Amino acid sequence: MRIEPIAFESLGVRSQATMVETKDLRIFVDPAVSLAPRRYGLPPHQVEVDRLKELAKKIVEKAREADVIVVTHYHYDHHDPGYVVPKEIYQGKVVYIKDPNSFINPSQGRVRAPKFLRSIGGLPKEVSPADGKEFRVGNTRIRFSRPVPHGADVRLGYVIQVAVSDGDGTVLFTSDVEGMPSEQHVEFTLEVKPNWIIVDGPLSYLLGYALTEEQLQASLRNLELVAKNGLSTLIVDHHVLRDLNYRIVLANLYGLAPSSGVKVITAAEFLNRPVEPLEAKRRELFKEDNRPARIPRDLASLLRAGN
Repeated sequence: MRIEPIAFESLGVRSQATMVETKDLRIFVDPAVSLAPRRYGLPPHQVEVDRLKELAKKIVEKAREADVIVVTHYHYDHHDPGYVVPKEIYQGKVVYIKDPNSFINPSQGRVRAPKFLRSIGGLPKEVSPADGKEFRVGNTRIRFSRPVPHGADVRLGYVIQVAVSDGDGTVLFTSDVEGMPSEQHVEFTLEVKPNWIIVDGPLSYLLGYALTEEQLQASLRNLELVAKNGLSTLIVDHHVLRDLNYRIVLANLYGLAPSSGVKVITAAEFLNRPVEPLEAKRRELFKEDNRPARIPRDLASLLRAGN
């Protein structure tokens, strides 16, 4: 099995785009990329815009190689109806999606999911709601969790987690569980017993606003629980990398890694690349160069739509 993070916060954008390749299939999970419309009261810096263009191009290149595309939910850093990543990436693919008619909040169910499905209409070979289902091709098994809340607040909707298994082991892609603050988020992990997990860490940069101290501590406890569950590698990225102090937030998790035999790293480190959380460094970027970014029309439309 080959796991390749394509676009993540540690690589400079909002995304969790990941390619998983087995001997039977190439599976692309959440092929989309976005930026924070505002951070520290500032719009995206030109460095962020350039990185988004670079990684959007890579998403398109990798999507051409994929047999299967998975959409775990309908936030724009996880799916794209054609703002930045062209809808043509779905041409001829088998597409597994979060059920647009069940366990979904109004924003995603009434607006975003229908818009997405209209945009890709006629392109995929097949489109199937995947919640709680399992699919097999050769020795490859793709299992989807039942819908779990997008973090601690169900008002943000629900996501499906994805486990891909072959003879080499199992990788689990948690999608947006915001650090696993509840038992619901952990159940699928304990069930599939993965060797590798790709998880978004807690929303620590919004502590006191979208996250309580109690929820943060619950997330950290659950991350530590799964790290002790026979893992080889725990990639922690996405939301938590929007916090410049992410290593302090995850200090206990990093601390238990040596004794538990698990490698705790970011997506960038998994790729042996430098960690570049550009959104978290936006204030510093503007101090170095405060010229306004050149934002293309398609990206401007995405930023207006929000994440």
